[in-house]
Amino acid sequence: MKWLSQIKDLYRYIITVLILNIPIIFLILLNNMKRVEFSALSWFYFICVTIGYYLLPLFILSTIFCVFLFPLRRIVIVILGATIVIFVYYLLIDSLAYQIAKFHIDLFWLEWIINDYKGLGLPTVTAVSAFLIFLGIIAIEYGIFRAARRIKKIKYLITAFIISIIATYTVSQVIHIFAYQQNDIRITSLTPHLPIYLPITSHKDAVKYGSLFPMNTLEHSTGQVQDESGSFVYPLQKLQFTQQPDKQLPNILIIFLESWRFDAMNEKITPNIYALSQKSLVSLDHFSTGNSTVCGTFGFFYGLHATYWSAVRANSTVIDNPILIDVLKDNQYNFGIYAKSNFVRHKLKDAIFRGITVHESFAGNTKREQDVDLTKQIISFLQRQKNSTHPFMAFAFYKSNHSPYEYPPQDSIFMPAGDMNLVFASDNTDPTLYLNDFRNSTHYVDAMVGDVLRELDSLDYMNNTIIIITTDHSEEFNDNRANYWGHGSNYTEYQIKVPLIFYAPDITPRLLTYPTCHIDIVPTLLQHYFGCTNDISDYSNGVNLLAQSPDERPFVIGSYVNHAFILGDDVYEIYPMYTKKYKLFDIRQKAGRPPINLLKQTLEETSHFYKPQ
Repeated sequence: MKWLSQIKDLYRYIITVLILNIPIIFLILLNNMKRVEFSALSWFYFICVTIGYYLLPLFILSTIFCVFLFPLRRIVIVILGATIVIFVYYLLIDSLAYQIAKFHIDLFWLEWIINDYKGLGLPTVTAVSAFLIFLGIIAIEYGIFRAARRIKKIKYLITAFIISIIATYTVSQVIHIFAYQQNDIRITSLTPHLPIYLPITSHKDAVKYGSLFPMNTLEHSTGQVQDESGSFVYPLQKLQFTQQPDKQLPNILIIFLESWRFDAMNEKITPNIYALSQKSLVSLDHFSTGNSTVCGTFGFFYGLHATYWSAVRANSTVIDNPILIDVLKDNQYNFGIYAKSNFVRHKLKDAIFRGITVHESFAGNTKREQDVDLTKQIISFLQRQKNSTHPFMAFAFYKSNHSPYEYPPQDSIFMPAGDMNLVFASDNTDPTLYLNDFRNSTHYVDAMVGDVLRELDSLDYMNNTIIIITTDHSEEFNDNRANYWGHGSNYTEYQIKVPLIFYAPDITPRLLTYPTCHIDIVPTLLQHYFGCTNDISDYSNGVNLLAQSPDERPFVIGSYVNHAFILGDDVYEIYPMYTKKYKLFDIRQKAGRPPINLLKQTLEETSHFYKPQ
């Protein structure tokens, strides 16, 4: 069994190299934590993450190469040596960039830094310094590999290392799951500082056993707040408002139609909403901030790009609520929030409606039946407001037009229609059946929205109520004949462009001819209706929809695990080690090089609310 002994010797040698790299990786990651106030639990968690998460991919690669390439010992050492050099170099360069710009480097930014670092405003000395750092890492790793040869064989080293990797990874993720559930910022606030870190956030037992985790509670501080590490600052300045003693504050009604497409707002599909649109500000060239519910809802209420979601989610106990909700609270608004969209599990309740009742229980066994009860509940809420001297903010989130689409027979106005069954779908699958199914369900929801609007009118609220109707994301039906269905799978317009109806009695109805975004809602409301005198950039990445049309600008859209930059008609879908480039209107067409001015603006906006360390 000589070959087995050779594998074991090579494996032991490589593991020794990995162990010697732990202090280097630890110090690099610690450099990102300059403002973090560590507790004993934070230190323990951070050490476990360093060993169990960041060494895990190197350990897996080492195992694979040692098992399958063990006869080629020198080649294995060279390949793994190069891999470790690149990995450590990435962590170090990312850490240096994070100190300056407060963003982590992925392949998208790395590519454009290499190709056009001067266009990004980086001097030549930066490239020279980066190259010298790379040579330094090579020298350090060469020394580590040589030192590993001189270390005597340690009995049970392989077994102890494998147990340590598995144990530290498991412990770190269990800690994060319970900390996430309990909003313990001793743990969750560390996540945004760690590059390419995707911790597990939920487990079925987290709620059941969450009380066993020692939670660290913080009282909400009003005004300007920042996270415990001092990096995320929101807003940048305390908001100031003009005195408007004689102006009556408007009521606000927000309605989401789940998965609503930008081309599904018309007289036939949504007759009631269409009738309102004729008296409203309308945008059909409107981007959600997500191709999934969480990012789409977050951007709408915060007015921030979706890439800030991780920072807000990690520090929700400090932030408490978005500025818009805080302003409504300060003005004594009554809240009626009706949504069965897992707001608690997704942390939207903690991040957006902390301290506000979110109604998630509706009568019925199906979404169709539950939406009927939701309509009854929100109408009842509107009726109760007649006895109140305070304005109200109501939010209704309809779910019947989420797959599988539900509606009664009388709403089968688009035929033929059929339930979605995509097991055997392909690029050539005709989407008509499924698209009509979606249209019918949207027509059904529109009828319930019509009931709410008529009740609002009968209560004489239309003269002092802002009505915003939109959605969290769109829905794709093989539009590009690339076998994409639903949402959350790409960033073409079929998954991220949605309708926006903005009704207010004091605005002139019109169709906006330039692109808009969910991040524009907050500054529009705060500036135009609440008299906020701050520059919009103090609290939002958006613009005021009622002011002049903006110049060309980037849009930042989020999903479950990644995000994308929309620059003109080009989409750059960002993964840590890969950038997928395609056209907004056709995923089969490759995107070009982005304009340098939009790149700079994207970089500024996505780091704007981070305070340099």
